[in-house]
Amino acid sequence: MKNITAAFALCLLSVTANAQTILDGYIKTGIDSNLLLKQKTFDVTKAQIDLQRAKALFLPQADLSSQYTLAAGGRTQDVPIGDLLNNVYKSLNQLTSSNKFVQVQNQSIKFLPNNFQDTKIAIALPVYNPELKYNRAIKEEAITGTQAEINIYKRDLVKSIKQAYYQYLQAGKAVEVYTNALTVVNENLRVSEKLVKNNVATRDVILKSQAQVSAVKTSLIDAQENRKNAAAYFNFLLNRPFETNIEADTPIYSSLDNNLALTDASANREELQQIRSGEKTLQTSLHLNQSFSLPRLNAFYNVGFQGFGFNVFDRQFYQLGGLQLTWSIFKGNDNKLKIRQAQASIEQLHTQYDDVQKQLQLQVVTTYNSYTAAVEALQSAHDEVLSTREAYRLTDKKYREGQALQIELIDARIQMTNAEIKYSLAQLNALNKSADVERANAAYKL
Repeated sequence: MKNITAAFALCLLSVTANAQTILDGYIKTGIDSNLLLKQKTFDVTKAQIDLQRAKALFLPQADLSSQYTLAAGGRTQDVPIGDLLNNVYKSLNQLTSSNKFVQVQNQSIKFLPNNFQDTKIAIALPVYNPELKYNRAIKEEAITGTQAEINIYKRDLVKSIKQAYYQYLQAGKAVEVYTNALTVVNENLRVSEKLVKNNVATRDVILKSQAQVSAVKTSLIDAQENRKNAAAYFNFLLNRPFETNIEADTPIYSSLDNNLALTDASANREELQQIRSGEKTLQTSLHLNQSFSLPRLNAFYNVGFQGFGFNVFDRQFYQLGGLQLTWSIFKGNDNKLKIRQAQASIEQLHTQYDDVQKQLQLQVVTTYNSYTAAVEALQSAHDEVLSTREAYRLTDKKYREGQALQIELIDARIQMTNAEIKYSLAQLNALNKSADVERANAAYKL
């Protein structure tokens, strides 16, 4: 068997397509109907909407506003226009021998405008703002991180569905074993009754045979209950009624005889992808904090009508446009501290990434070793089944010929039944380990 190193410590179980058709259909049903997975899908939708909002900030923003004010009282400013101009106007009238220059009154101007309206459309456009670019990049990476989280849950769900399905198959195998055993002990009871009838054996052999029938029936009832419970749990994972019929994909056991193909699948683990996504987000946040030293430039343009009353005419029309520059000079070193904080978080993620990567590599090694041991144990259990079946056949033949004791026949039957149950459990264990290997390698195609 090939050695597995920490750097190249990954394996993939090759399973025939025909043997997985039914189970893959169940997996698809489970993924499509899982309520928690649907909730997590909404997180992706919300992240995509956040990205669209971030992109919208690059576009012009237009607002329509209108304000009408009524005022009475308040502060006033006296303007002595009459005192300043009336004497001049009087002299001019005398010089021109006319009344062209009318006397004016002193004015009192109110600070609060009365019967005043301002209706305008205000348009704003960012010309240069690095925050918008980095904000968009952060929102884009949020989608990647959320999708990785969903895939992690999907893979765990696939593993749970597979192992629940294997548990159901094993429970069905146990029912089959005890059903066959019941047929065997009933036949033994029939033979024992025939021997007693022919005065070849005493009545105690019938009582022992009846006890064996009762014991097997009890085991069969327990096995049937376990199968019902396994079916209910499997249907629960598929979000179906617990009593829904489950199609048994018995050829799936043949997949355990396939070889293992080695592949470096470390980059496929969504746990690492999620950490890398978080690191990219922190890197972008670092650039965002570093951009505090750059200016922000915005353009604006206002067009509307302004004046006393709602008499819209040319004299009330106005336009106002320009550029607005803001430049952060000093914030008590807050931005520099944010930069140091982001750098520390990035270093923390680097350490976390290395730790998780080693844990995943260890997981691959241990699951692979467990799988190979389970396959070897399965072969041993299979050999044991063949041996105990042959031993029971020979003992049953001798018992019918009166050359073996009933206790020997009972012991041979128990050993055969136990070996078949052990083999069924070994199959379940090997299948479960194969699901562990597949999960450790993120090999299932979502």
